[in-house]
Parts: sequence; C-alpha cells; structure tokens
Amino acid sequence: MIVKMRIDDRLLHGQIAYSWRAALSYQAIVIANDDAAGDDIRKAAMKMSTPDGVKLAVRSIEEAGKLLMNPKLGKMKVFVITANPKDAFRLLNVIDEVPSLNLGGMQKAADKVSFSPAVFTSKEDIEYLDQIDEMGIEIEVRQVPTESAKKYQSLRKKIKF
Repeated sequence: MIVKMRIDDRLLHGQIAYSWRAALSYQAIVIANDDAAGDDIRKAAMKMSTPDGVKLAVRSIEEAGKLLMNPKLGKMKVFVITANPKDAFRLLNVIDEVPSLNLGGMQKAADKVSFSPAVFTSKEDIEYLDQIDEMGIEIEVRQVPTESAKKYQSLRKKIKF
C-alpha cells in the first residue's frame, strides 16, 4: 500500500528519509527514476540515507510500476519518490492505487517559476501536475511533515505562463 508519493528532484536524502518515516511509518521506499536506476553510485548514496529496517528499491519508472503492482508489496507501507511531475504522472498511469502526492523539492532553473519556497515549476511541470490533479489525486505542497500542507489548487491559481 502506497502511504504517500513524493516529488523531490534530489530523490532520497536524510531529511526526507527520517522526517517522513516518523510521520508515515513506512516499511519500504521505492525510488522511481530512470536515471537513478542505472547509476550505481547514486543508488549506494541513497542506500546510506535509508533508515535501518526499511527496504529500498531504486527502479526505472516501468520497473517501479511492476514492483508496486506486486501483491507482496501491497501488504507493506510504501513511500514512493519520483524526481519530477512527468515521472509521477507516468507512474500513476501504470499502477492501480491512487495515493496522495506531496510536492517537496524542485530546484530553481532558468525555465522555472517559484511555486512555493522550495518548489520551482516549469510550464511542462504544471501541465503534468494539472493532469494528475484531474485524475482526482490530492496534491499537497510541503517539504517536511511538520509544515502545514498547502493545497496545489490554491497555489496553482497564482501561476501564469
């Protein structure tokens, strides 16, 4: 069972692993990212950030979808992390569950505008997030669980491209 899906372009790091573990009591983390799945050094770094007793799987979007559909994983509390809205959209279209989605960290870039203090979005990001929202998936914006969550739609109204 997916307890939360998160978009964070840094994928997994200590702040995320430990603060969200306390809030969600997850037993496994699935990183769904094509680039990270093929990068052994990055996978090793993420493994070091994984709390003791938590299983970690770093898979391509396609393989993560297959893993998340496995009945064995359905019995565990799973925290899913993708790097961007496009990857989240792709993954959501191959799984049966409808988890809530957390926008946590998307770094500033030339083609991006400030969506919230830690989230910068491009026009493409907004298009994918709008499609996810239209799927009926709840989207919240916050870095850590102790922050108060902001609703995607309330922030979205301020963004113009």
